[in-house]
Amino acid sequence: MINIKIISVGKIKEKYVLEGINEFEKRLRPFCRIETVELKDEGIAKESEKILKYLDNNIYVLDAKGKQFSSEEFAGFLKQNDNVTFIIGGADGISEDVKQKAKLISLSKMTFLHEMCRLFLIEQIYRGMMINNNRGYYNK
Repeated sequence: MINIKIISVGKIKEKYVLEGINEFEKRLRPFCRIETVELKDEGIAKESEKILKYLDNNIYVLDAKGKQFSSEEFAGFLKQNDNVTFIIGGADGISEDVKQKAKLISLSKMTFLHEMCRLFLIEQIYRGMMINNNRGYYNK
């Protein structure tokens, strides 16, 4: 079973976004282990110090300049990994120190609020798990 960690700067403030995230986390329980770490939004320098403590292998920073995947490609990426960590920056983004120690992936060329990135990421993780397990969600 894959272990997925999501490190995100800033708390989810919008109730509807939090409800969506919670729903996808619940749906994912049979397919993977998800751990979310929320870091306080306190400026890029302090955030980077905290993020660097979590870095190990297989780290991916969400960045508009990163590699983009189709849903099928992302499902294949998930299938090839036992452990993966995703980092979502705050309002100031992610420091170059952190980016240099990770690979960059992109949900879109557009920039989104960190809250929406977290919802979009968890939905794509769920979609990937459904593809990998031949479940109907993907075709709906």
